[in-house]
Order: sequence, then structure tokens, then C-alpha cells
Amino acid sequence: MCYVEYAALAEWLAGVRGRGMESEAEPGAGRRVRVDLASLAEAFDDASWEVRTFLDLDTGEVIRITTEVRDELEAIYAELPEEPADEGSHPEAFAAALEQRKPPGWIYELLVEADAVECGLGTRFLRVPAADAREGYEDIQAFIETISSPRLQERLWAAIRGRGAFRRFKDVLANAPAERERWFTFKGDRLRQRVLAWLADEGIEPLREVT
Repeated sequence: MCYVEYAALAEWLAGVRGRGMESEAEPGAGRRVRVDLASLAEAFDDASWEVRTFLDLDTGEVIRITTEVRDELEAIYAELPEEPADEGSHPEAFAAALEQRKPPGWIYELLVEADAVECGLGTRFLRVPAADAREGYEDIQAFIETISSPRLQERLWAAIRGRGAFRRFKDVLANAPAERERWFTFKGDRLRQRVLAWLADEGIEPLREVT
């Protein structure tokens, strides 16, 4: 659990992370953020339970935190004082616990990043929705409606009945390369629309679309 307000932690992390893109907020007019729509679309399409994805409202960066990193972070939090001396003491306490634990080099920066997300969740960071199987199935149905070949269309309708619909749909499309490529474009457009709708719901206006 993180006890510190992100403002204090952000200052400490500035030298560690050393990255960032400008963002701009206007009172009463939502928040304008430079975002990578392609990365957000990938996150919306990721059904893996092992990864959680977050949007950094200051940089527009899409951050992925794995189960392994989350578990290690919780282990470090368990070693911190239950009631810190003050809100600003968390960065120092976390840094000391991290140094004492001596995690492998590859995970060190990921833990710093995950702690920043934990401390800034709901203020600087937003949790990105995971893939929705229902919406994915609706995408497939909408795409099949656009198929011009009655025979292929019939095969695809049959393929998506019952369990394993997504796999069978892909298997049928594998034998129709042109439609398979069209499906990727169709699906990408639908994901992009969902990303933009989510950003709007969160009061975020893309400052500049990076694709």
C-alpha cells in the first residue's frame, strides 16, 4: 500500500525515470494529454490476466505491470512501516526497502515504476480497461456482415457458434488472406473507436494523436 501523495514521489522519481512528454490541463475543460492510440488499442485488446495496463496522464505513456512485478511490490510494501512518520516519508522508506531486498537489475526500475503507479492511481495514472470478450465477439459479428462472399460468410457464421468461436473464426480466415487483412484493419478501427470513447468518458482530450 502506498501512503504518500504522488506530488512528493514524482519529485523523487524525476531523476530515476528521466522521461516525459508535455501534458496540459485546463480547469473545467477536461485534460489534454498526448497519447499513443496504437498502444492503448493493444491494451484494450489484451485479455491476459497477468498484465495490468495504466495510462500516465502526465506523459501519455502506456505502462504495463505484470503479476510478477505486482507480487514483488506487495512483498516490499509488507516490509514498510504500517504507519509512516509522515506522507513524505514513503519515497525514502520504499527506496531503502528496495535496496535491502536487492531485486535483479531487470526488475528494479519496473518496481520503481509500479510504485509510482500505485501512489498516483486515480490522479496521475488511470487503469486501462482489459479486453472485453463480448465486445470482441460483436466485432466479429459486425465484420462477418461485411463479407461479400456468401460461402465464406456462411462458413464464418458457423465457425463462431459455441465455445472456441474466436479460434475457429481465425482458422477460417487463414484460408482467405485478403479478408484476413481486411479483418485486421476492421478490428483496429473498432478498437480505436473504443479507446477514443474511453478517453472522452474520462474527460481526456488527446493533445496529439500518436499512432
